[in-house]
Amino acid sequence: MSGITSPDPSLVASPVYRYARMPVRELNDALEPVRMTTQRRARTVVIGLMTATASAFPTLAHGLATLDAFPIAGALQIAPDQPGVDFDALERARVVLVQSWRNDLTPDEITITPQGGVTIAWRRAGWALELIVDPFALSAFRLDSPSKMVEWTRAGSDATVADAKAALAAMAGDSAKARPQAAAS
Repeated sequence: MSGITSPDPSLVASPVYRYARMPVRELNDALEPVRMTTQRRARTVVIGLMTATASAFPTLAHGLATLDAFPIAGALQIAPDQPGVDFDALERARVVLVQSWRNDLTPDEITITPQGGVTIAWRRAGWALELIVDPFALSAFRLDSPSKMVEWTRAGSDATVADAKAALAAMAGDSAKARPQAAAS
């Protein structure tokens, strides 16, 4: 314990200066362990039924719970350090997720865009589909397949759901499903 000294007794007794509760502490401070974050971490739970191909969103309920956890942008300022999602974009993303959900091809990511939209990304060997539902009632698709990459937009929810279903069917290898119009050209 050489080199570790106790704090000055006059500082410890001070009501203003609390050595053990300082926000910036010395590396050799032996009085109390330093917490890495001010927020409590969730405990890790291992579920025995998961397989090696388990994703972050194994069921539709997990995907919807992620969307429900996003802060609404109405009361927040949308900024990179404090993102919020537009309520209408959130509702359109919920509709797309519910109507195009596939148990064999679940999303890898569900995130908030800097503009207040929602990004849903699916990946499978050689394929990637990214759907951005923005606050301005548009949905942007980007489909990377082994043969080519295509991008397109849709204005309506029905067209967005149809294209999401078709793109996911193509990714899953369902030959009976039609490909999205933009991807077929």
